[in-house]
Amino acid sequence: MPDRYGDAVRARRRELVEERGRLGGSHRTELRSELALSRIATSDALAAACARLGREARAHIDHPDRAVRRGLPARLRPALDALAAAVHARWAAEIGPGLRRIAAARSLDVGPLTAWPALPAARPLPVVPRVPERSSPLSGAVDGLALWRLVLLPLAALPVLGLPALGGPALAPLAVGVGVAAAVVAVRSRRIALERAALRRCVEETLAAACTALDADLARRLLELERSAGADLDAAVARRRAAVESEWRALEAEVADA
Repeated sequence: MPDRYGDAVRARRRELVEERGRLGGSHRTELRSELALSRIATSDALAAACARLGREARAHIDHPDRAVRRGLPARLRPALDALAAAVHARWAAEIGPGLRRIAAARSLDVGPLTAWPALPAARPLPVVPRVPERSSPLSGAVDGLALWRLVLLPLAALPVLGLPALGGPALAPLAVGVGVAAAVVAVRSRRIALERAALRRCVEETLAAACTALDADLARRLLELERSAGADLDAAVARRRAAVESEWRALEAEVADA
């Protein structure tokens, strides 16, 4: 007759040997691998999110409506907070399942899997959008000199057209009017260009600082998670190994008694 009890004991002993192998410390290697993969994926997601926000900001900078451009610094902080919240939420959603698989593959008791691992809290972004500086008095003086040059330029150009020097009294108002119109257009274009350049610098500096701060905070959370989750797994592995050894000794005793 087949020895069903003996077969069951031998099968269970093989299972315990395999479980011993899984409890030999490989959980630490798998933990570091999961965290490293998470770091790469989150960094890529962060870079893509910052690039998208940069494109949206540049669209505001190039907008023809001045009110849209001037309102950009005030809208930048909420956009950065939303970006940070989305990146942290994605990281939290992706890191948990991988770590729980490590525990489940070894039948480890780390508490309710829906609540493990406990993730370190994210820190708020310390970055405050820098408002572009207004034009300095020196810049205003330069604009004034440029304005007078453009106003007088048509008067000086009249002799080139074969007209009397300085255009004569009859043509002087027309020349001045043309000069004033050209000066207004030129000064306005220069002011808009300077405003856009200042906004562009503001956005670039703010985005760079925000992405650096967010990346550093994610690195901190990963480091703290490695410590806490590693300690939880170490303790659970020790408990599980003790249970396996206890069952192994019990089987050995039963076989010896038989």
